[in-house]
Amino acid sequence: MKFFAFNKVFMRLFCVIVLVSGFSVSAQQLQDSIPLRLTEAWEYAAQYSKEIKLKQLEEKIGAEDVLDAKNQRLPELSTHASYGKLSNIPVFTNGIREKANFIPLEDHSTYGAGVEAYFNIYNGGKTNIHIDQAKTKQRLINYLAEESRDQIKYEVASAYLSLQRGLLFEKLIAKNIYSNQELLDQITKLYENGVVLKSDLLRAKLQLSKQQTQLLEVTNNAKLAHQHLNILMGFSEETPVKPIDTVKVELIQEDQDYAYYLNEAKSAPLSKAAETQVTLSELEEQDLKAGKLPKLGLFGEYMYSYPQIRLYPYETAPYLLGIVGIRASYDISALYNDKHKELAAALEVERQEVEKQQVDDDLRKGIKAAYQDYHEDLQNIEVALMSIEQAEENYRIVRQTYFNQLSLLTDLLDADNQLLQARFELVNSKIAARLHYYQLLKITGNL
Repeated sequence: MKFFAFNKVFMRLFCVIVLVSGFSVSAQQLQDSIPLRLTEAWEYAAQYSKEIKLKQLEEKIGAEDVLDAKNQRLPELSTHASYGKLSNIPVFTNGIREKANFIPLEDHSTYGAGVEAYFNIYNGGKTNIHIDQAKTKQRLINYLAEESRDQIKYEVASAYLSLQRGLLFEKLIAKNIYSNQELLDQITKLYENGVVLKSDLLRAKLQLSKQQTQLLEVTNNAKLAHQHLNILMGFSEETPVKPIDTVKVELIQEDQDYAYYLNEAKSAPLSKAAETQVTLSELEEQDLKAGKLPKLGLFGEYMYSYPQIRLYPYETAPYLLGIVGIRASYDISALYNDKHKELAAALEVERQEVEKQQVDDDLRKGIKAAYQDYHEDLQNIEVALMSIEQAEENYRIVRQTYFNQLSLLTDLLDADNQLLQARFELVNSKIAARLHYYQLLKITGNL
């Protein structure tokens, strides 16, 4: 009998070890993990993110495009050289239907070299328009890069908070498993003494199995959040990290009202990017209109050539010639060729203005939703705190009445589930409050 009693004690101890082994391993890994704050995670992500690197390269390209557009103000310089052989010249003295008489050339060689220059004086303002377009595109790239950085930071915050939630859930469930294992031991003793039915013993075991399954699910979710966070930071997937930021919402400096965030949305990256798109479409329309204006510029040419066949009398000798003057041109075909292009450009301006309004509407809707969700989370935290207090008292009473045989085991298990759920809801509300606060900052461009 002593052997069987010892065997039962050993089996119970083994069951406890199996139930919490998963959490114990996780806790050991957490103890050996790298402590990580959210601000540090943002710094790692900013250094690693390929999206941010792409935007940085685009910003550099935009700066070079601005310099390239400014170079259009410089004079155009070109040089040329040629060498060739001339054929005898056919002369149709009796008409092209008759045989030609050929004028023999003393020297069939021809060569020349020269330098040409052109300096724009006026081209309808296209040069200034092109410079403004390049600067505007650079601003657009900067706004989109800012939006990308905010998006990366928000994704990191979401993964960081998801990992925090998973780890906190693990602790709650592991603690609950330990408590229910003690409860199972007590019910087992009562069953052996014939105080309770076997159905109570089976229900207690089933409750423990469900919580073990729940622990496994929560642990797997935490591992996924861990992997996602490591990938965003550029760490290897196996690198253990431990979030050390508090989840207390009291540390969030949220003392601004809804009107403040609406005003901040006017300077949000997406809003400024949409406004820049309108400016770009207006510049494109101006560029088309400038193509219908005359062009005026200074030109110069200096050449060395042989033979001299440009001016009369001709000479079979090398010569030098320099020309300086003013050149004017006007593209008549632009009056009718660009008609539909201008109409399309005007419609594009209108389309971009409507799109800007749509972007602002979406920003206001996003701010409204995040602002309401955040304050709803704060209220849920207060409710969850009261629920925990009530659930703890209810569990204490039901547990006491159960062992006094004044209530059913199902009542005790329900009270246990309600207490665990209330603790879950408190963690969820705190995590959600922080995430919605970061969402507010992201939408307004202040993250």
